[in-house]
Amino acid sequence: MAKNMDASYVNAFVQGAQRVFDKICQETPSLGKIFLKTNPYTVSEVSVSVDIFGAFEGEIVYNMTEDAGCFIVSRMMPGFSTPSMQEDMAKSAVSELANIISGNVATIFSGKEIVVDIRTPVLRFNAAADDFPLARKTPKIVCVPLQFKDGYVFEVDVIIP
Repeated sequence: MAKNMDASYVNAFVQGAQRVFDKICQETPSLGKIFLKTNPYTVSEVSVSVDIFGAFEGEIVYNMTEDAGCFIVSRMMPGFSTPSMQEDMAKSAVSELANIISGNVATIFSGKEIVVDIRTPVLRFNAAADDFPLARKTPKIVCVPLQFKDGYVFEVDVIIP
C-alpha cells in the first residue's frame, strides 16, 4: 500500500460507495477481494476519475465494463434502458454517480477530521495508462471490487502516492 494510505482510508471508499449504491440503486454490492494493481495501470472499458486534494492528494478511478455501466444506469433510473454507455444520459448518470460517491467519501474523511475536496469527474472510454499520470507514479494501487447480485463488478481504484 502507498506509504500515506492505511486500512481506514480504504474503508472510507468502501463505505462511501456501498452507501451510495444502496440509496441510488437500491442494492448494496458485496465487497470482493481487495487487491493491488501494479504498473502498467489498466482500466476497464468505462472509467471515471476524480482527483482528491487537501489533507492528502490522490485520485479515485471508478472502473466498469460497458455492460456493468448500462446495468448501473438502469438501476439508478428505473424505467430507463440504455444499450450503450455512449448515450448522453448514461454518460451523465455514471459521471454523477462518481461525483456522489467521491463526495460521500470526502464527508466520511471529514468526520475523521481529515479535510479533502474533489474535482469534477472525468469520464473516459477505453482509456490508456497515459491518461492516468498519477498512477504511473504510484507503484501499488488499491483496487476495491464491488459486486452486484447480477454479477456486474464496479471497481474503485484508490491512487494515493
